[in-house]
Amino acid sequence: MGSGKSSIGKKLSKMMKFDFLDTDNLIEENTGVDIPTIFEHEGESGFREREKNILREISNCQRTVIGTGGGIIISEKNREIIKEMGFVVYLTASIKELFYRTEHDKNRPLINSNDAENKIRDIINDRKEYYESSSDMKISTDNYDTVKISKIIINNYEKYKKNNS
Repeated sequence: MGSGKSSIGKKLSKMMKFDFLDTDNLIEENTGVDIPTIFEHEGESGFREREKNILREISNCQRTVIGTGGGIIISEKNREIIKEMGFVVYLTASIKELFYRTEHDKNRPLINSNDAENKIRDIINDRKEYYESSSDMKISTDNYDTVKISKIIINNYEKYKKNNS
């Protein structure tokens, strides 16, 4: 949450002339309600089921940058699908930076509490191994320049393509 998946994903897709999809946006479009409302009525498990279904629907997309919700990686099946889809980038940021970027965002039900900074730390610690084992590259977004980060990702993607063709 707040690592830059949407903003970097959009910039990266434009630079690569790829489409951009955001799984959270697709879920909201399909349900007609926002993520906090889904959490309120269906809980996290209901949301995760919707997330899994969206991922399956888009799993065959080509020439597409896909931004996912940070928790999509929790499911082993989702991790398998994500790895099969192609080049996977793990965007990181410091706890302080993530807190700063998300502190006024009411659209994040998992950290909407008085102790958001510690909640962010716990979420990252719980998921870090999944992120690292599922990604082809890891990059920090603390020094947030979407063009610079996108160029680094593109260079790594080109190397990935050469090694996997």
